This record gives sequence, structure tokens and C-alpha cells, in this order.
Amino acid sequence: MASEPQNGMTPLSKEEASVFERRLAMAQQQLAEIDSAIEVELDHARRRILALQEQRAAPLKMYGAACTMLGIRNAYEDPDA
Repeated sequence: MASEPQNGMTPLSKEEASVFERRLAMAQQQLAEIDSAIEVELDHARRRILALQEQRAAPLKMYGAACTMLGIRNAYEDPDA
């Protein structure tokens, strides 16, 4: 299928259009693969952050308790809490 001229360009022949259609399909496939890889990496990062936040909870409680017992300000406590 020959394409219609766009932006004042010369119309493509059927062969030229076919080449660009294959390039278009290849680029779309590559983009889909990259987007999928990005989602996988983001999922890994989210899981790691969640694990670190869970690990952080116990030391925060111990730090807060020690601050309370010493009567000092807890540097990790939310001032608006």
C-alpha cells in the first residue's frame, strides 16, 4: 500500500512504504519489550524498598524508646505527629 503524501513530502512507493511499515512494527516491538523490562525493574525496586522499610521499623521503635527513656528528642519522629 502506497502512503498518502504528508507535510508536502513525495508519496512513498509500495516498496518504500513496506520498508517503513516493517521498521514501524520493529520499533513498536522494541518499545513494548523495553516498557516490559522497565516494569519488571520497577517491581523489583518496589519490593526491595518495602523490605527495607519493614527492616527499618524495629530499629526505629528501639531508637524512639531509647529517646523516651533518656528524655531527648527523637530525630526520626514526625514533628507533626
